[in-house]
Parts: sequence; structure tokens; C-alpha cells
Amino acid sequence: MTDPSDSNSKFSDGDTLFRGPANWFSLVCPIELEVQQTESFIEFRAAGNHPSDGELSAAARVPEWTMTLYAAWIDESEPETNVASFEAETLFPVVISSDVVDALPLGSRGRAWKGMSRHRCRGSLWQRVFRRTSTYDWRLWVLEHKQIMVVASLQSRGGAALDAETVAICERTLMSIEFAEVLANPPEVFRTDVVELGRKYYPLLEINSVGSFGLKIEDSEINLTNFYRSYLQQPDNFKQIVLPGLTTVVRLQEWGPDQLMPPLEEVSRRVMPMLYPESEAETTLKDFVRMPWVCGLSVMFVLDQDETYRFVHHRMLQAWQMSEAELQALAMANLNTFACDNPLEVTVIGEDDDARMLVPVSPNAYNSVRLLGTELHGRLRKLLGAEVAVGVPNRDFFVAVSLNHPGLVSDVQQRVIQDYQSMHHPLTSRLLVISADGVSEYCDL
Repeated sequence: MTDPSDSNSKFSDGDTLFRGPANWFSLVCPIELEVQQTESFIEFRAAGNHPSDGELSAAARVPEWTMTLYAAWIDESEPETNVASFEAETLFPVVISSDVVDALPLGSRGRAWKGMSRHRCRGSLWQRVFRRTSTYDWRLWVLEHKQIMVVASLQSRGGAALDAETVAICERTLMSIEFAEVLANPPEVFRTDVVELGRKYYPLLEINSVGSFGLKIEDSEINLTNFYRSYLQQPDNFKQIVLPGLTTVVRLQEWGPDQLMPPLEEVSRRVMPMLYPESEAETTLKDFVRMPWVCGLSVMFVLDQDETYRFVHHRMLQAWQMSEAELQALAMANLNTFACDNPLEVTVIGEDDDARMLVPVSPNAYNSVRLLGTELHGRLRKLLGAEVAVGVPNRDFFVAVSLNHPGLVSDVQQRVIQDYQSMHHPLTSRLLVISADGVSEYCDL
């Protein structure tokens, strides 16, 4: 989970650290604000009470203001990444007034504007003539750092104005931005670099880009998502992260039938279950054995090979004369043996009579898949209560939280979303619930 104390020194109690896309920068969200984050945008609003739908009209439920932060890799050959594409007239159409103001005193090149715009009036000509449209205040900040451009836009609700306190807290948030010393390349540049690295070390093999984010080496295809996530954590170790994976794929090209299709008696004790996102399995692993589970996850099966593993192909089942149900039973038996030989060490947060949260001490490739075992369900429910929310942002890590502490569940849910977006081997940003009925998806009522 993200630790607010790990890098940014601008924290107060209750503030939270967030990282921008591709870990290009970090910033501090003050306790006065709430935030929602996607892969491209970070959106800030004032924290506070949220009246129910029955208490306010739809118009009244619109926040007083919203600040949206966007980051992009500047490519002079791509017009949409040009700085001019983010000028006030583009972001806030029907500008009534626009003035240049002092840029934020950051080390990066910056510019700033303030102004007022009018919402576009929709409808017929006569409706547009007689209808009054509301105005809104806005602020715009643009920061440039090396090849990164950060654009922050603050906009009031229609008919409302931006007060000095709102502008000040938004500027304080932006002032906390700290750019990474080494900037990671965006995905397409990363893939191009991987292709060049592969061709340099294996010039006799045909290596090309394939699909949305894949690579094809001779007859083998690999998805680069996990390589890229690992690279984002250590962008200065590109070669050390990528080359071992390419070497493994190249070795597969040299394997004979006995290595590609080993006899069952030689590998039966190494068959293990593995959780995997269903969306990726359907595209990159469609020819391998998988069974649907919950929260958009699939149970897949691998041959454990110490430092790596191979997914079990449907052709292997045919050669082994084994059904999917028999494969699942074998894998679960091996998982139980693994769990007995490798007891799960955990950290428990809370009092002896009121445990609130549990996390594994050390990452492991088989940590999250332990959640398939009913014995672990019983231990979690005995410690944390009859119903337990569980986040599985990636393969190596999970967090279990007692539903007796809904505030903590909400905080953990946000952290799981952040970790899912940044960790390697991601699984799901959604939460599971373990109860007497088994495992289901958590629904925040």
C-alpha cells in the first residue's frame, strides 16, 4: 500500500500522497480535499458531507468547484500534445475574460491564467436567443518539466464564483508537486525501446510489435504490461527488467516437444492455481486453461519453475488425458501443501479484541491465490469478523479489512485502486467479500 511518509516532505496529519501517470511526479492531497484518480486524470473536490439524492436536487448536488489535473508526454510530432492545445480558449469555450497571472514558483517552466466563461447554450436558435446561460470562474496552470506537461484546471459551478480560499488550497496542492529524477517513457515509446533491445541481442530472430501492447518474437507473443509496470518503479533499470523476460521467450523457441509438453508424472507436484484478470486472459491467454471466479478474475493454472512459471495450455490437458475439474483438484491440493509448508506471515492492525486489518508481511507470487482456500477464509473471519472485505490489487499482495469498520474499508478501497494502477502483475481494483456464503464482490451501499 502507498505510504504517505515515503518520499514527499510536505505532509500534515491526514494528507495523502498521490502519484501521477507513469510515476512522473508525486503530489500531496490535503485533508481538506477528496480525490479521484484514473490512469490519466486526478480530480480534486472539497471534502465534506454528501447529502443523499432525496435531500438535494440534481443541480444542487453539483460540487461548488472541481480541479482536474492532467499530465502528458510532449511529442512535437503529435499536435494533441502541443502546449497550445491546452490554452484557455480550448479548455473553457465562450471566454468572457482572460488574464495572465503569476505562475506557480516551481522549478519548472510554468504559466497561469484566470478568467470567466459562459456555458454553451444548447437548443434551437430561438431558445439560444432568449435563454440566459450561467457563467463560471476558472483558473488554469500549465507546468513543463523536461518532456512532461502538467495541466491543472480549476472550474467553479455554473453561477458560482471561486473564492480566495479555494484558489489558495488548490495552489498549495499544486505546489507540492515533485517530479521524478528519472522520467519513465510512455507505453508506446517503451515498446519501441523493447523491440530495439530485442533486435540488438537477438538479431537473427524476427521481433515486432503486435496488438495493443504486445510483442511477437518469432511464433511467441508476450504482453508487455507487467514489464512496463515494473519499469515504472525503476525507470533507470530498463535493460535489467526487460532483457531476462526476452531471454525466457527466446529459450522457449528452442524447446523440444518433451519440454513444451512434459509428462504429467514429471510435473504433477508443480501444478499450481494462479489468479489472473479475465479481460487480459481473454485476449493474451485465450488458449490456456482458465475458470471464471469473482470480480472479473479468472483462476488459471501454471507449472511452477522456481524463478518463473508457465501457464497450462489446453493441449497439455489433452496429452495428460485430464479434465479441467481434475486439473483444478490437483492444483488446489498442491496449493494446500504449499500453504502448510509456507505459513502466511501477517501484520494485524488493531486491538487484540478488535482487529481491523491484516496484510501479508512479505510479497509472494502465491499470496493472493491463497484466497481460493476455505481454510484461510475461516481464519480471516475468526480474526476480523463474520464478513471481511479483501483487496487484491496484484498477484503478490492482498489486504483484508473488517466490515465492522466502514470508514477504514473506504480508505482501503481508494488505496487498492491506486496500487492496482501502479503495481506489477495487477489483478483488480474491486473489493471481494468473504462471508459464510463464500466469496463475492463487495458492494458499497
